[in-house]
Amino acid sequence: MDRLATKVRRADADRRIRRTSGFTLIEIAIVVAVIGIVTAVAMPNVDRYFEGVNGRAAARSVAHAFTHARAQAIRTGANHVVFFSIGGAGDTAGNPLERPDGGLVPILVLNDGTPGSANQNCEIDTGEETVTFNAQDGVGWGFNAPPAASTPPDEELANIPAGGSSLRLPTGAVTTWVQFRPDGVPVAIDAACNAGQLGSGGGTIYLWTENRDFAITLSPLGGVRVHTWNVNSGAWTS
Repeated sequence: MDRLATKVRRADADRRIRRTSGFTLIEIAIVVAVIGIVTAVAMPNVDRYFEGVNGRAAARSVAHAFTHARAQAIRTGANHVVFFSIGGAGDTAGNPLERPDGGLVPILVLNDGTPGSANQNCEIDTGEETVTFNAQDGVGWGFNAPPAASTPPDEELANIPAGGSSLRLPTGAVTTWVQFRPDGVPVAIDAACNAGQLGSGGGTIYLWTENRDFAITLSPLGGVRVHTWNVNSGAWTS
């Protein structure tokens, strides 16, 4: 009996050691399954988080391009032009929007010189000062459908242009650039650098991500507001 009792005690001890020294295949399989479920649930939220980060960063870049051009125009007394590469557009002469290293960018601010100076032609000439903004992953010009055709309350046009810009030429046609005068007021310009009248430079740049829409509105006097489309309320919020 003593030997049998000893064997039983040893077997119980071995079982306890095995239980405390590692995991069974069933336990490992359960842990792996739980990790898979948690990952599957979390990944869409992670993707949406980074989507929102990139969308907001792109919207801030548009707003910063406007405010930078306005501030520099006032500081330097020189015309500053903001160009957007919507649909592959370049400057007024079709020159591509590039960084100094030759990489393409979606936004470029040009110091075009003082009014009436030799190179004041609304084109990117060699040696002229430029400020560029890099692209953000998953962000495009324009808008999803919805937000239908509604525009922000401070947008002058009733419908969102398909290309994503409501900046205009002096004739009223939609374009992809705007000029800031030395007094900081934005005005429309055409491809020959002819400027429109006071109040002609207002407009909105529209951006989309997979699940969000942004509208960055430039007022006729140079103020900037960033709007986000609220799907739940069906309206733009600031």
